[in-house]
Order: sequence, then structure tokens, then C-alpha cells
Amino acid sequence: MVFFISSSCFSVLSFNKLLLKQDGQEEILVTSKDSVFSLLEKKWISSTYFDRGLNYESSLMEVVSLSDVLKIYSPYGNADAILLNCADDYQGIISINDVKKYDLQIALKIQLLQGAVRPDWLQPMLIVVPNHAKPPFFERFLTANITELRFISLAEYYAPLNSLGLENANAQLGLGVFKSNCLFCHSINKVGGNKGNSLLSSFDLTFKSEKKRFKARFLEKHGRDNNTKQNMGQFIDNNQFEALLEFLYKISVNK
Repeated sequence: MVFFISSSCFSVLSFNKLLLKQDGQEEILVTSKDSVFSLLEKKWISSTYFDRGLNYESSLMEVVSLSDVLKIYSPYGNADAILLNCADDYQGIISINDVKKYDLQIALKIQLLQGAVRPDWLQPMLIVVPNHAKPPFFERFLTANITELRFISLAEYYAPLNSLGLENANAQLGLGVFKSNCLFCHSINKVGGNKGNSLLSSFDLTFKSEKKRFKARFLEKHGRDNNTKQNMGQFIDNNQFEALLEFLYKISVNK
């Protein structure tokens, strides 16, 4: 069935858009309860990207297109990304370029095979990669439990991290790894989510013994077959992990 949204619907939707003041500029905020999600066309799809990341099979999600959401809540000014605030203090971020390039969807319902273990964090809304899209395998493309979508500027969001002045190429690579996979739970310089503890407060990475403890703790919490299904080993190889450690070390030295 083809689904149409009339001009009158757009008039109603405009009242659901919240405008927040951020640094003197208006910022669009859309909540998970916004009427846009009941009015847009929905479809059930599978996602091999999702099943691979969570070690599931034959999962189904009822989704709406994020591009369709963008058509209604048109970002303006220098907004080029969507900040995804989640119920459990997790915080994802998706560039608008990624939304369009990979045809990203947002799931309103998640249906797993009977008997599949579902961690507490795996709740709608969820970013979904459709089967025809092949993005790189990053944690940010599996953000779940979303309660708010906020249109922001990537440059402004990452500014506290990009201003660290990292001259070491390996540390710069580690910053990229951190942005794609870690800051959603572990904030640094007030950038990112707070689901996990502060890495710089929990580990003194100026000591070699602390680097070993960090790696052991990482494997314990984020290794294969942990009960949260957050197997970070599939996103980060050993070279990237060493670069991540170098990035965190450089910040520890300079803080």
C-alpha cells in the first residue's frame, strides 16, 4: 500500500518540532513519541548487518526511513548530523551524509527469533542498515533505545576532541576509533554518552601495567559472548586497539 502524507499533516507535524536554544542558535529536537513516527510509511525488513553485529539470525524490524524524517524536519544552518540520545545514557551520532548514503532506517519494533537472548539495551528505536547497503562495520550503526533525535553540527560536537592537538599519527587513528566505537558509552571532555564509566578516571594509562589492565577489562566487558552482546572485537582489530590505547595515553599525559 502506498502511503501519502497530506499538506495538513505537515502543518500538524510542525507543532511537534521542539526548538532548543544552543549557543544562541535554534536546534531541532524530535522525541520518540513524536507523531511523525506514526504517520510515515512503515515496512518490515531484515538486516544482515544487525544480525551479524548481535549474532542473531532472521531478525525482523518494523522501520521508517530516516531520510523521510529529514524531509519533514529539515535541518538548517550548519546542522549535518543527528545526535541520538538514548534511555540508558548511551549517545550515538549519525551524519546526515550517512543517512542518505546508506539509506538508514529507524526501527519502531524489533522481532527476534523465539529463544533469542535480548539484552536490556536492545529496545526501539534502533538504527537499522537495510540489506542493500554496505557501510563499514561500526558501533554507531547499531544505536538502540533511542528517545531523542537532535540535529547538530559535527564540527561543533567533536570540537572538544579535535582541539586536543594530537601530533602522533597513531593517536590520531585512535581518536577515529574512539569516535566510531567508544564515545557512545565513555565520554571524554564532555563529548559522548555516560552509560559506561570514565576511562581516564578508571585507568592511569601512563603506566604499562594499567594498559594491560585496560586491555583485560576491555576483553572481559566487550569480548565475544558477553551477556550484553556488545562484542567490540568485531569492530576493532588489534592494530586499532593499540591506536586507541595510544590516543587515551596521550590524553592522560596532557590532562
